[in-house]
Amino acid sequence: MSASDNLALYSNERVVSYYEKLSGLQPAEQYLFDKYIPGGSNVVDIGVGAGRTTPWLSKRAAQYLGVDYSQAMVNTCRARFPHLDFKHGDATNLSFLADATFDATIFSFNGIDSIPTNRERLRCLSEMRRIAKPDGVVILSSHNAKRLADYPSLAGADLARKLWRIGRTIARTPAIAARALRSKAFFEGGGYIFDSAHGGTNVHVSTPKSIEHDANSNGLSIVETVGGHYPARVPEYLTNWYYYVLRASADTKGDR
Repeated sequence: MSASDNLALYSNERVVSYYEKLSGLQPAEQYLFDKYIPGGSNVVDIGVGAGRTTPWLSKRAAQYLGVDYSQAMVNTCRARFPHLDFKHGDATNLSFLADATFDATIFSFNGIDSIPTNRERLRCLSEMRRIAKPDGVVILSSHNAKRLADYPSLAGADLARKLWRIGRTIARTPAIAARALRSKAFFEGGGYIFDSAHGGTNVHVSTPKSIEHDANSNGLSIVETVGGHYPARVPEYLTNWYYYVLRASADTKGDR
């Protein structure tokens, strides 16, 4: 799937409406944002979508900017949050943003995985490093290439709902495992796979090791990695995605 195909998908009225209904931070996001984004930060929210993360990040920020390459998503954000700043832009080319500007650069909800080529993904990492202040953080999430099954969320559920969630997980596992084991990405620890969400799209999947390699090649180092089911500790093959906190590598902080 090409960049134009992905853009068409995320410009679709039905898909935009789906993202507009999403609200609140995921537990892993709440933990990492609390830990790494102090009050008064300059924050850029890349791949902002319909603004799920906007309420929390904008309240914490002295300066908040949301960016998305779908004009439909940007229009939705502007309508929902008219007092905030949103720009139409591509995460692989943030030339409209100055060097060393942001304390926190966020690319949530596995948005980086929608970038259609590995070359462009690496360019995105380079751009996020460029716009981050020397001691700023880059926080992103990415699908897990080693996932073979779902992990049922049972916290707070009654017995009937727990049994239903376990049954659904068991039913979905063969298809998830088959898709993973048919792909080179599972064995190589990174690559593109077909995801049926929203009618189907190619997404990048990764592992902490492959993200570390890609980050290091763009002057970034991993500070912390958190599984998508945080605070639960889940085996690698059940983890849906990982969150990563990155900073400029010590030997590149003076390269601006």
